[in-house]
Amino acid sequence: MNIEPIIDTNLDTYVDAGKAPLDNYLFVSPELEEKHRGLMVLDCAIDTEKHALLRINQSGNILFVLTSAELTIRTKKLFASVAVLFAAMSSAMNQSGRSLFDYEAWCSLMGKSAFFVEVQKNRNILTIKNSGVNVDTQIIQQLIPGLSSGSAMAIANGVLRAVKGEFQATERDENAKRGHLLFICEELYGAPSVTVRLFYASKKSHCALFQPPCDKSVNATFEQLQEAHTFLFVSPDTIAEYATIFTAQPARYKNLIERFKKMVKEK
Repeated sequence: MNIEPIIDTNLDTYVDAGKAPLDNYLFVSPELEEKHRGLMVLDCAIDTEKHALLRINQSGNILFVLTSAELTIRTKKLFASVAVLFAAMSSAMNQSGRSLFDYEAWCSLMGKSAFFVEVQKNRNILTIKNSGVNVDTQIIQQLIPGLSSGSAMAIANGVLRAVKGEFQATERDENAKRGHLLFICEELYGAPSVTVRLFYASKKSHCALFQPPCDKSVNATFEQLQEAHTFLFVSPDTIAEYATIFTAQPARYKNLIERFKKMVKEK
């Protein structure tokens, strides 16, 4: 499965990351998931199995989930803007002396940038089984279903090892949090959407993972709490198109807002 590179920047080094049956894939984007379910009902009589094709960049920060190798201009523009934005964000973190795993810095950046709207807080329980499958592989396969190829798995493993190293090398406070930002660029038959997951954990919550090496199996089954913020990315083009509508507010609309403000202040 060869998908042409979508953008051409120094961040655009992507590898094939396997595929997942489209009827089983759960889109992170609520809008696309709703469309997906509707399409699955219409396509139930078609025998041809469709797949979601996955690609991931070398740093493990941008994941593409595509239903077609032929992307629309709209999809290409949206996905290209993600790479440029991430380049700027990571540069800002670096120039500020912050690690790319600095959870507090990412929270501040996401909240103040005006490009992201938090839509969900996730608390998932990952089950780590006593099996021949390595701990890191089990974690990755539960967080990113469909990720299967060797190169992609190696990238994801590298992220996990880096987080573990951050805890061991720089943090003594067991409650201090480390985070990993993942842009999830999904496309469903020409309709694109970008959501962002900020995965985070404390040293205390991940202590069980530090007992065996992450690349080894375990001799007991245990559960691991995984927490994340999910944000909807609002593209600059969308902001530019609709911003003037909201800034040119009629007087009656402003009065309505003032009424709402008084209701908010009331106890």
